[in-house]
Amino acid sequence: MRQMFLNPFFKKPFLAIILGIMSILPAYGQNALEPTKNLDDMVISASRFYQTPFEASASIDLINRSEIQDGQPQLNISESLVRVPGLQALNRQNYAQDTMISIRGFGANSAFGARGIKVYVDGIPATLPDGQSQLSHVDLSSADHIEVLRGPFSVLYGNSAGGVLNVYSEKGQPGVAITPYASYGSFNTSKIGIKASGDQNNVNYLLDTNTFMTSGSRTHSDASRDNENAKLIIQGDGDTQITLIGNRVNLSASDPLGLTSAQLTTNPQGAGAYAESWNTRKTVTQVQGGMELIQKINADSSLKLMAYTGTRNQFQYQAPSPTTPIPFANGAISLDRNYAGLDGQYQLKTMMNEIPIKMTVGINYGNDNDHSMGYYNKLGTLTSISTDANYHANNLDQYLQVELSPTEKTNVTAGLRRTSTQLSGNDNLNTWAYTSSSYNQVMPMASASYLVDTLNRVYTSVGLGYDTPTLNQIKYSCGNVACTATPSSTPNMLNAATTIQYELGWKSILPEIGSFNMAVFLANSSNEIVALTNISGKTVYQNANNTSRTGFELFTHLDLPMHFYSNVAYTYTLAKVTQDYTANGTLIASGSNIPGVSAHRLFGELAWQPSNRSINIGGEIIAASSMNATDNNNIANSNASGYVVSNLRAFAKQKIEKWSLTEFVRLNNIFDTYYVSSVIINQASSQYFEPSPGRNWVIGMNATYPF
Repeated sequence: MRQMFLNPFFKKPFLAIILGIMSILPAYGQNALEPTKNLDDMVISASRFYQTPFEASASIDLINRSEIQDGQPQLNISESLVRVPGLQALNRQNYAQDTMISIRGFGANSAFGARGIKVYVDGIPATLPDGQSQLSHVDLSSADHIEVLRGPFSVLYGNSAGGVLNVYSEKGQPGVAITPYASYGSFNTSKIGIKASGDQNNVNYLLDTNTFMTSGSRTHSDASRDNENAKLIIQGDGDTQITLIGNRVNLSASDPLGLTSAQLTTNPQGAGAYAESWNTRKTVTQVQGGMELIQKINADSSLKLMAYTGTRNQFQYQAPSPTTPIPFANGAISLDRNYAGLDGQYQLKTMMNEIPIKMTVGINYGNDNDHSMGYYNKLGTLTSISTDANYHANNLDQYLQVELSPTEKTNVTAGLRRTSTQLSGNDNLNTWAYTSSSYNQVMPMASASYLVDTLNRVYTSVGLGYDTPTLNQIKYSCGNVACTATPSSTPNMLNAATTIQYELGWKSILPEIGSFNMAVFLANSSNEIVALTNISGKTVYQNANNTSRTGFELFTHLDLPMHFYSNVAYTYTLAKVTQDYTANGTLIASGSNIPGVSAHRLFGELAWQPSNRSINIGGEIIAASSMNATDNNNIANSNASGYVVSNLRAFAKQKIEKWSLTEFVRLNNIFDTYYVSSVIINQASSQYFEPSPGRNWVIGMNATYPF
């Protein structure tokens, strides 16, 4: 059996920092080629105006289409996000659960989906008003780029903004093009699809449809997923642009559950206890659409309006813990969700006393209605209803962001967002009382940057953000189940967590060589929402006391001699409890690690690519230090060891008459390292671990034909 790999490198944090910095040094004095990473790529997430990442007074990274699609199977968003410092995207090898994403430690202890960060897909929030995000509808095969914003600027996006992910779909090129594509790999994993795109007569469009299937790397982990994504841009008289967006996902996945420490030793690619006998699984259908109107008022001002609506229907069969009475309550759960929202922005560029000013003022409204039902489950047979409740969340926010440049080298940004979020729940079976609470917060942000010279920028920023409970957390808070916790300001409801963030950064361009970014961050939180106890297999939540997240980020891109280039992303995150609290009858002492966070994470790649970019051959290294799976940091059975894995990839591009062809091959985990890539936080049956596969491969190709 393959052995768990723990590299002693990660016991010495400063070595990781030195490695990243040293990767810059060999390039000086060498003959460089055309940069592989385009320093003129534009981002919008920080300032809400188009600017280069170098100009932004914030930690922001752009993942371009080549990094998303070339040499990648395009199955999980973690494939693309792994190269971003400060971000942890864990592939759970379980399509019944979303990718676990955290930014600077925010969202790491989420029990499901993504929480603590804000996610948008073509301007439509994938994060609902309660702060819960879903990612299964993100279509990587038609994604053009992803922006990742970290730090204080993200508080201007409202509730649950420890960071922001913005995913943007491709636009069509002039004419009409059809692109069929397919891939196949280990575990009978296949994906086949076709894209149609074009730009004619002021109409730009994209339509992508694909089907993915896999037997899964673990027992009972088979899955299938159908994605459709469409975008239509209509350019009016030059001052008006209308964009129509629609996407759909249909997912069916078996749930292999997590493994205990003992199961991890005896059968690391097996299913968790009761997964097969109870046939644990999930089905999801989500359909959403939106319309964006951009109206140019004059050369210096414009108006943008976005409206969207969607539905999500989900059904999940779960497994009991060994001591749960059978049939067990909430052994199967259905969710019917309807959501909608509006966002309006006015943007202005002007001068005040010869000082350039950019201003954005906006209003945002979101609404979510959930009908959730639980059933008594006996070996997959549903015997009766155990819960029947309606939940509602809505928000109404106003925001203002102003950027001014007092001198040619200085830039100052200030922003303010006032957010009001309403959460409520009503039990249709009358087993608990109607609960409702309003959360109101004013979130300020300020930053300043200084252009040392044309190649170096330093900046600092500070912001106050907050996170409300999610609807699922109020469902399992004290008052709705039989327990007691530290009283909150509203009976039976949780308080919102508040966080003040600080950041200090340095961005540098290395002429004809590349670039690097460094940032130091500190975030102090109070009232963080954490686990209190487990009742009948369900996690019940409470407000903790104080926590902190401190760290360092480094990203460097280098164009090396002989057609080589490299990228290195390193993150050090120290996520700690800073004031005692109690959970599951155990003292969680100050100094305990927040679960789900690796203190050290490293991504590095070295690739060869000729000037015409017809071939790309590269190697990657992905490494992480250990992470805890429980609040009490019980190392004996809930600590996932660190790992270092290596991957190889190659892709080639050719043009044959009118056809443009791309082929790729990828070999992951080439040394067949056994490691745990993800953990299930505070899992009631101690089934914490989600192991990754050993050596695996994938091949694929696409072909584009223009008309």
